[in-house]
Amino acid sequence: MKSEYFFSQRLGFTNAQSENIRNIRIDSFIKHSFEADYSKAVPAFLADAPKSIKEYRELKNMSEASKKVFAQQERLHGLKLQHWWIERMYSSEFPLREKMTLFWHNHFVSGVQKVKVVWSLYQQNELFREFAFGNFKELTKRILYDNAMLLYLDNNQNKAKTPNENLSRELLELFTLGVGNYTEQDIKDGAKALAGLNLSDTGGRYYKIWEDDSTKTYLGRTGNWKADDIVDIIFDHPKAANRLSEKLIKWFMTDTPSQNLINEYAAFFKAHHFEIQPFLTKLFTDHRFAESQGSKIKDPLSFMLQSLYAFQVRYIPVTSMFQYLNEQGMVLFNPPNVKGWDGGQYWLSSQKLIQRCSAVGLIASGQSFNKFKPKKINMEDADLQQEEQDAANQTLAFDWNHGAKNNLEVIRDITDRLLFTVDKGMQEDMERLIKYDFDPRSASADAAVTRVAEFAMKAPEFQVY
Repeated sequence: MKSEYFFSQRLGFTNAQSENIRNIRIDSFIKHSFEADYSKAVPAFLADAPKSIKEYRELKNMSEASKKVFAQQERLHGLKLQHWWIERMYSSEFPLREKMTLFWHNHFVSGVQKVKVVWSLYQQNELFREFAFGNFKELTKRILYDNAMLLYLDNNQNKAKTPNENLSRELLELFTLGVGNYTEQDIKDGAKALAGLNLSDTGGRYYKIWEDDSTKTYLGRTGNWKADDIVDIIFDHPKAANRLSEKLIKWFMTDTPSQNLINEYAAFFKAHHFEIQPFLTKLFTDHRFAESQGSKIKDPLSFMLQSLYAFQVRYIPVTSMFQYLNEQGMVLFNPPNVKGWDGGQYWLSSQKLIQRCSAVGLIASGQSFNKFKPKKINMEDADLQQEEQDAANQTLAFDWNHGAKNNLEVIRDITDRLLFTVDKGMQEDMERLIKYDFDPRSASADAAVTRVAEFAMKAPEFQVY
């Protein structure tokens, strides 16, 4: 069953979640994931965050000193929001919703450095969670009215007399059709259709004084189009399903899909009216999915959450996790650019691999890699101090089968959970670390097993699933 076990890791973030998938079977897990309720409660730390357009505008009139205080508060809100989301990923019984929320976050990209207002990013995150298994076309319409997206791609500056094409361009290039399936004139007329779509307390709305009511020709169709209209036109395009199909396959199945595989799934996606549920059901029950183990490189977050769980971490260290993700180039709510994270081979540069191994070494030594302290974070915050204290006080220990009879059973227990394959050389290396006379009841047993686990988690095979 190892094949099923390792492809199931891609549907969550920890071994416990993978074991749950294996125990209830993949079809049952999919059904529960689609049906399971989830908390919609606003995090307490956002209670004092600015939420209204009036508050946004007041920020511009602040003194320089007040702006610095606000920036510090929002950095703290951003750090807490990231930690809040990571804890959801880590603890969810049915983590597929969070996995898809992360997918949408990396597709419809927005970042805190540009948006600045953390409340808007939280609202966008909740939108992605709501539409995790929803309809791609409908989510595309909703994202055009999302305050964080309007800020990130400058549509708040897009007015009839002073057009801004950023949102119009990325709608076609990155969010839907991809390069080669539209013209520069489509971008210009798309910007006209989006002109005047600006912020409001309940999300984007059109402001008449800035709208462009001229006739536009968009992807070959002419009319006085607005946001919903151009999305409808895009999704009538023969290539409307291809780009997202490719990205979903890369997200879950393989970093290098064939064009035939993409075309097959794109045709299915379009035939099912861009609904995500049937697409994911087909993907996860496809025999090629179960057979594709080892063909995806773990992203830094999935790698670390699996590592932390293996050492029975209950409290995720806030600031050190932030620093680790920063070094790895995967800070939540702060992607490198509008394209998001490239994934695949990008995650395994020599420097990133060294950083991963260093973090595993610190966890294995019991330090919970808690040596990092990112700059520009107010460590005087009481909630953050408590989170840091809880993380620092916990005892880390690798979770292993203490009832194992000998070294071979211990090694098999470790590798069955951590590695999708073990060759002869690796097996021999592990047997040198934990020898044939190993006694599971001895005082040194935990240390010996930890050495083997650390070795396995630094191996190339642990970087993929």
